[in-house]
Amino acid sequence: MGSISAATVELLTKERSKGKNLRQLGQMFDISHEQVRQILAKNGRSRVTFLAENTVAVKLGYPVDWLIKLRKEGLIKPRRPGGHRLYSEEQVRQLPSLIAEMRRCDRCGKPRPLGYRRFCRECSQYRKKHRCKSLNPEEKAEYR
Repeated sequence: MGSISAATVELLTKERSKGKNLRQLGQMFDISHEQVRQILAKNGRSRVTFLAENTVAVKLGYPVDWLIKLRKEGLIKPRRPGGHRLYSEEQVRQLPSLIAEMRRCDRCGKPRPLGYRRFCRECSQYRKKHRCKSLNPEEKAEYR
């Protein structure tokens, strides 16, 4: 198998923590998945732990619907062995920032409170008062 540099081991560990499986890592480095497993085992790297979607939601205190929305938008891609969606530690660390970005007002970009679907309180009230200003000419004619 030859000697493997510390940088290669570190890169293997980093990619493994992102959720790549042993076969994908082997293809990246043109070695077998068994050699990847042996390298990671020999260098004392712990196995990557994956958490189920419900467990992640409870751990972070978010509704599961938010994770589903992120998944459907393609912002996060959990592994799916046997039909279960599993998130790596790296993905779990990224979720709060992705959810914070998802929870922003479409108009002003401020964080919006729970229960407000697209806009914050101020923008929702403004849109209710000035409904016609946000419509194009055809929609204004139809509204009136």
